[in-house]
Amino acid sequence: MINLVRAEFLKVRTTQVWFWLLLAALALSALLVIAPLASGDISTERDAAQMFANASTAYIIVFVLGVLGVTTEFRYQTITASVLTTPSRWALVTAKMIAFALLGVAYAAACVILQLAIGLPWLATKHLGVSPASPDMPRALLAVFAILALFGIVGLGVGALLRNQIVAVVLGVLFLAALQNIVLAIPVVRYAWPYLPGGSTASISAIDRSTDNFGGVHLLPVWGGVGVLLLWAFVPAVIGAVYSMNRDIT
Repeated sequence: MINLVRAEFLKVRTTQVWFWLLLAALALSALLVIAPLASGDISTERDAAQMFANASTAYIIVFVLGVLGVTTEFRYQTITASVLTTPSRWALVTAKMIAFALLGVAYAAACVILQLAIGLPWLATKHLGVSPASPDMPRALLAVFAILALFGIVGLGVGALLRNQIVAVVLGVLFLAALQNIVLAIPVVRYAWPYLPGGSTASISAIDRSTDNFGGVHLLPVWGGVGVLLLWAFVPAVIGAVYSMNRDIT
């Protein structure tokens, strides 16, 4: 299994996609710090913790990375060599899930480090003595790591199910960035929003639980958000593995 995970890292490292997606994640994370600080929206330590927790918004980029991690192999038929080397497709899917969860952690670390490098000195000028050990900060930073790690697996699952690279990326990003927010705006179905990826992510990253009302919909508790996001991560991956194991890969 260790060799399979190393092989997945090698596949990612030999392309430039991971680098450009990492730059996109860093740019988004920097913007999520600069914008609230420049506008004066951060006035308390809890506000600052929530600001850093918002780095989890980069989950869309990690999702795309996960989708490409499996659809690219089908597109260029490198999946054939992978399966010939490892006939057990369960082992192959498991290795991919481990590798892309770790890549999500690596992206989270890069985003968090950049945000802290920008945000902490800026907060000091506002006389807010925030540090990674400040109240609410460990929870905020841990939420970023958990969310990005799980969304690497979510992307793999969607990619394994759809297999078509363009369809998987476009539909996935459209759903994550727009469609699930439309659900929140529709009175009849808005109560399903906490069980969607965006709602479960908000449940995990929300720092001030006294204001967890989103358009009349309350967030799940943290453990509930984690549970729902785990289902979104592993159910599509397992279904995708079963689907691929019962079809010819060529």
